[in-house]
Amino acid sequence: MTFSVAVVDEVGYDGLTPERATQLCIAAFFARGLDVNRMGEVSVALVSLNVIHELNLKYRNIDSPTDVLSFEIDGPYGEMVGEIVVAPEYVRSDRAGVEELAIHGALHLAGMDHGDEFEGTEMAAVQEIVLGETGVRER
Repeated sequence: MTFSVAVVDEVGYDGLTPERATQLCIAAFFARGLDVNRMGEVSVALVSLNVIHELNLKYRNIDSPTDVLSFEIDGPYGEMVGEIVVAPEYVRSDRAGVEELAIHGALHLAGMDHGDEFEGTEMAAVQEIVLGETGVRER
């Protein structure tokens, strides 16, 4: 079975295809040394600011919207790796911004974290590499 990512678009964004989401996640997972041929499913949900606000409050106890959340379910080699939840409106529906958030979420599913400060972390460095490799950002 070939690894793929399902995209659930609850907001009519229409800017992230399952094929592109799969490419982005594969690049992120590969950057972390994961074998995508053994990985389970991933989904990317594109949601409203209200929905991501509710999720942020429920799961992180933060009473505000955010750009992206990742929920690990079975781990990288389980049946369902996890779900990446993105609020396109948070980045004004910018294609590159949404793609960057999908990569960011995939890196979280791959076990990376950045704490309170993202800049200067190993995760930030890996994300920049993946952004360049996938053409989201010029190298």
